[in-house]
This record gives sequence, structure tokens and C-alpha cells, in this order.
Amino acid sequence: MLALNHFKVIALTHRHLGLDLVGKFHVEPDEQKARFENHLAQFNIKEFMFLSTCNRVEFFFRSPLHFDRATTAALFNAFYPKLSPEDIDKAAELSRLHHGQDAIRHVFHVSSSLDSLIIGEREIITQVRTAYERAHKNGFTGDFIRIGVQKAIETAKQIYTETEIATKPISVVNLAYRQLIERDLTSDHSIVYVGAGQTIEAIAGNLQKHNFKSIKVFNRTKEKATALASLIDGEGYSLSDFVEKVGHFDVLVTCTGSDHSILNATMFKQMGVTGKKTIVDLAIPNDIDASILEQFDIDYISIEALKEEAKRNLKEREKEVFRCEQLVEMRIEEFETAFKNRKLELAMQEIPQIMKEIKLRALDKTFAKDVNALDPKSRETLDKILNYLEKKYISIPMKMAKQIVLEQDLKDPIIE
Repeated sequence: MLALNHFKVIALTHRHLGLDLVGKFHVEPDEQKARFENHLAQFNIKEFMFLSTCNRVEFFFRSPLHFDRATTAALFNAFYPKLSPEDIDKAAELSRLHHGQDAIRHVFHVSSSLDSLIIGEREIITQVRTAYERAHKNGFTGDFIRIGVQKAIETAKQIYTETEIATKPISVVNLAYRQLIERDLTSDHSIVYVGAGQTIEAIAGNLQKHNFKSIKVFNRTKEKATALASLIDGEGYSLSDFVEKVGHFDVLVTCTGSDHSILNATMFKQMGVTGKKTIVDLAIPNDIDASILEQFDIDYISIEALKEEAKRNLKEREKEVFRCEQLVEMRIEEFETAFKNRKLELAMQEIPQIMKEIKLRALDKTFAKDVNALDPKSRETLDKILNYLEKKYISIPMKMAKQIVLEQDLKDPIIE
């Protein structure tokens, strides 16, 4: 299939180039049309799609040109005129080129997170879909990339549904949340958050549905604590007021950017802490001083323990890769069939109109005198016969062509 042979992917990934160099090839969404449009014809590119994530930049395109290191460098020079020759040459040398069926396989692997920095990361599906929608809006795509991306996304969804690749969490936030849920939290509990960054915001958002009796947020900058507290129906305070304002709590979740522990046993004694407390410490280094664990009854969930669990879960995900790859191979065959069908539809889309014109010409010109001599009943019968023949003359070549193009036996007889 000529279109398949012309399909190529140039991949710049974290594995081969490093994140710094990959980042230099990112192009903002609203700049992509102007950046790429004028250079596609130069490389005889018929369809084009640009994908950029936090750890990869990829170019999906159809072109009959042979792409070697020199051609790839020329493409990069056209797309990125401000990059240094050293960056261009290094990227051309270390990029990975896929073509033909291998390129389609790569698209399926990327969409299914089998080629991701973190296997089983669902976000890539949305990133691929968004990249396609943007390329389509810019007028860069055609049937080949459209069908390829559609099948790739379908494959990714099937993989996430039918395999265990994403069932075991490897996000520290998700793992911490699950461990807290196992503690049977209720609306009678009080929770304290120390820090107001993305990690605390994420876990606080997940826990909000538990409607805790009391929610307090402490942060070095009181404004940030107050802002987060307003989102989760809590109260925000400065970290300097922690001992005075914290009061009773059942759960404490902490994650700050401090370079040393910020909570110690002396503070807990001043606060009059009694009874068992659950503490989640997601900071590096830990926010909780070891003296607290030594002197108080603490159910301690540490970042170190969560990372170990994440590693174990990642290994479990990796075991599923072989099964996922089997699903990919099955779906690649579906893509090839779907694209052949589309080519067939395009090639034969004029047949119905041609057949209709032949019929009308016969009735209105060639046999007009004979048709006008018929009585109404005979004319009605003739119209039925011609309409039947018209449909059959359309369906028969369609079925025969499909048999030839798809190289498979006809499921339905040509003549009933």
C-alpha cells in the first residue's frame, strides 16, 4: 500500500536526546500553523501532525522522500531556523525514524503509553487526540492520519480496559490517597495540610468529597494557604501560626519545599497532641522530624515507602506490555483494512452519479419515444426495473472491488 510506505515518524524522545534538547523542539499550539505550513511542500509532505509532550516531540507525516540524517537535519533547519547547528545536528543524529508499518506501530505504541516515560500513563491519549485536532484544524491532515489516530486511540482505550497496565497506581499522590482511604476516613475526622503546592492541592482535591469536620491549610505564604483553603472549604493560616492555630487533628498531610524538617516533637508537645495520628509526609527531605515518630503514636506514610510501592507497581505494569503489544498488532491489521476501504470509497464515489446519468439519458433521449408510448402501469414497472438494475450495477462493482482490494472472500453473493 503506497500511502503506508510513505508514512513516516521522526521521534525526539527523552531516552535518546535528554529532556533539555527535546524541549527546544516544542512549538506552542498557536504558532504551529505559521511555523510548519510553508515548509511542507518543500519536503513533499502530503499530511502532517505535530505531537509535543513533556518528554517527547514527534512529527507524523506522509512523504515519498527518503529521509536520512541529512534530510532530517534539513527538515529541522526549516522548522527551527533559530536553533544552533549543533542542536540541529545532534537531534538529527539521535532522532528515531520510523516508516511504513513500523511508523503506524509506533503511533499505536505512543498512544497506548507503551513508549512513555511512565508506562500506563493515560494522559497521552488526550495529548494525541488534541494534537490531531489541532493539525486537522490547521489543514495538515488527510484520511491516512485521521484513520491512523482514530485506530490508535481505540487501541489505547482497549488496552486500558482489557489489561492491567494502568490498574496499579504509580503516582505518589494516588498512592497516598489510596492509603488514606484504607484508614476509613469519615466526616468526623479533622485534617491538616502543610504546604499549598501542586501535590497538596491534588491530594486535597481528591479528599474533599469526604467532607471532613475540620480542614486547615498552613503555608509559609498565608495568601497561598488561604487560596487553597477557599477551594476545599477550609481555613488558611501562615505556617508560623501552626502551633497556635492547628488545634485537634486526626490526619496531617505535608509537602513543602523546605530543606529541613519543619515539624518536631517539641512542637507536638506544645500543641498537646494525644492519641494516634495519621501523617502523610510527601516532602523531600521529610517535613516530619524523626523525634515525632519516636515520641508519639503515629501511623506514618512516608514518601520513601510510597516510592517503593510505585516501583513494584511499575514492574507489574511492565509485565502487561507483551499482552498490550499483541492487541496493537491486531489493531494494525484493522487500520490497514479501514484505510483500504476508505481508498475504495473515494475511488468509486462517482459510480452512483454516473449510473443515474446513464439511466436518465436512456429514458429522456435514447428511448424517449418508446417510453412515452407506454401506458402508466407499464411505465411504473419499467421504472422499478431500472431502479433495481441501477442499484445492482452500483453494488456489484463495489463488492468485486472490495474483494480485490481487501483480498478476501465475499461474504455476500454478487447476484441474488
